[in-house]
Amino acid sequence: MFAAIVGVWGVFVGNHLGYSKTTVAHMPSSFLLPFFLLIFGPTLLMRRLMAHRALTAPELLIIFWMGMIASTAPDRAMIRYLLAIITVPHYFASSENQWAEMFFTYLPEWAVLSDARGAARGFYEGLTPGQSIPWSDWAFPVFWWLSFLGAILFTGACLIVILRKQWIEHERLQFPLGQVAIQLLGVDSDPSDGKRPPKDRSIWPVCYRTRMFQIGCAGTFLMMVWNCGSFWSLWAPFPITGTPTLSIVFGPGFPPLVLRLDAFILAFAYFIHVDILFSVWLFQLVKVLEAGILNRIGILSTASTVVPGGLVSIQFIGGMISFVLVGLWMARHHLKEVWHTALGRKTSLNNQEELFSYRMAGVGLVLGFAYLVGWLHSAGLSIPITLLLLFFLFVFYLALARVIAEAGLVDLDLAINAHAFTVGFVGSSNLPAADLTVLGLGSAFARNWRTFTMVGISHVAWFQDYVGRVKEIGRQRDIEHTKNKAGEPAFQKKQISGTFLWVSLAFGTGAAWALIYTISAGYISGAQNLRANPGLHSPFYQLIVTWMNNATQISPLEIGFLVMGMIINSLIMFSRYLFTWIPLHPIGFVVAASGDIGLTVFSLFLAWLIKVIILRVGSVRLYTRVQPLFLGILVGYVLGVGLYYTVNTLWFADNPYGAELY
Repeated sequence: MFAAIVGVWGVFVGNHLGYSKTTVAHMPSSFLLPFFLLIFGPTLLMRRLMAHRALTAPELLIIFWMGMIASTAPDRAMIRYLLAIITVPHYFASSENQWAEMFFTYLPEWAVLSDARGAARGFYEGLTPGQSIPWSDWAFPVFWWLSFLGAILFTGACLIVILRKQWIEHERLQFPLGQVAIQLLGVDSDPSDGKRPPKDRSIWPVCYRTRMFQIGCAGTFLMMVWNCGSFWSLWAPFPITGTPTLSIVFGPGFPPLVLRLDAFILAFAYFIHVDILFSVWLFQLVKVLEAGILNRIGILSTASTVVPGGLVSIQFIGGMISFVLVGLWMARHHLKEVWHTALGRKTSLNNQEELFSYRMAGVGLVLGFAYLVGWLHSAGLSIPITLLLLFFLFVFYLALARVIAEAGLVDLDLAINAHAFTVGFVGSSNLPAADLTVLGLGSAFARNWRTFTMVGISHVAWFQDYVGRVKEIGRQRDIEHTKNKAGEPAFQKKQISGTFLWVSLAFGTGAAWALIYTISAGYISGAQNLRANPGLHSPFYQLIVTWMNNATQISPLEIGFLVMGMIINSLIMFSRYLFTWIPLHPIGFVVAASGDIGLTVFSLFLAWLIKVIILRVGSVRLYTRVQPLFLGILVGYVLGVGLYYTVNTLWFADNPYGAELY
């Protein structure tokens, strides 16, 4: 039920209020707000009235990660891009854009919505009285796309099973987003296994009872209340929602360095390692200066469709690729053990600790990849280009998942889309029209930085590991009833064996309801009248025409910058491995080309400055004491976003004011 609510709510606020940003963060407010209001709040009330029936903290965490997975489907997380690819071509084709003449011959009809019976027109313009929604016309494209996207998700899950132990136990990645959730739910202070209440009888988690949390929450919420008053032009708002306030330009030809404060970003950034924060803002500054210098001396990129941002961004993409490849090389001993375990040989690895067995992960990886290859080839993409596309796709996906696991950059997006990079890398003049057409469909999945990047499933694996350790504490109180014949905790096997099924159910429920609601809203109101109109993404198909009409290919200069970026970030990685005191972190180089990081760099810089001062003045103890302040800022901000929803719905439905502008 909660997964369905999260799926529908994310689409609703996008369609009716234009709040598309609420679904793009890796822990979005479109999920946090319903969780606080519908799950966490009632749980606190139950703890007061019927404590023995209230959800325990580990149970809250399970619901939390299921909702988090469900939130990867609605609106700009997945559904809007998918529906744009399915519905746009036959409705927006015209004699002016010449889509029919240019690529309709190569367009797989089973992957798009036909307008032969008016299905596409009815979706965008609304049904006439007496008409019903033509669900049968949607059956084939939705089925085939969902099978393809499901294969991507399952393949990604197999990769996470293979890499989980390496990331969590060997590299000891901290999962800052998970740490935020742990403290918000009080899991770290409630070892209850559900049979007995914890010793602390307060209904509130520990951090909520601190003065720091209360100051942060009340202060931020009151500023959001004040900002609502600014809707009536009563006063100027507090600039805490990402509103651009200042741009620094170092000179002619230099891109602007935008300074704007976002309380949502700041709250999460406080939990990021100080070296990562330093490297992120430093390389953002390097990007601006390097781009300006190259512009001034006239060294420019000739292939604009390869990487937005030119040569400098291509350099950082090289760093992203090397980040993944070097990371896999450093994990080679673990991968060897995984291989031996999958073959049934005795190793130090334990299948019971994973979402599913290593053998299933290995077989699933092969079968999932084979299905993706077969699907794309059936759509018209040649085998060599299919393999290259999937290589770039999973390299970029894995890079993002690995960065979020270590850094917790809540707003991080993909700096480049794999299908566009594939075209630029090979050259549009070297690709037949059929390949370009199918690559154009890649906007349904290659540009997605939340759903398919394995961020969600990697955090589920981390949450599961944490819940297992927390329940082990509770198990010690009743050990005779929780051991099976092999001497292992009975709850652990049951928990782990069913986790992936619950994850799949949560995503499937959220995606299904978001899809059904969006399609229904289109036919009832006309999708072109919705603020989250998929038709706004018709340029996805115009890009195919651009590729066909312009011979775009990566130049030797761009290859040089790509290789240079790979070398630079590899040196940073090995230097940090050999000399741990070096403050530069490779993640700063990896994310430098991300557009959203450039927009939120001031919030990240401010978090770094605050942490440096706190660690210098009061060491780690003071840093820990101040954590509730930023958790309070987060909760106050999310509740303030809910207030924005309410005020805009009641008084400004025709012209709503934005809540999240990062």
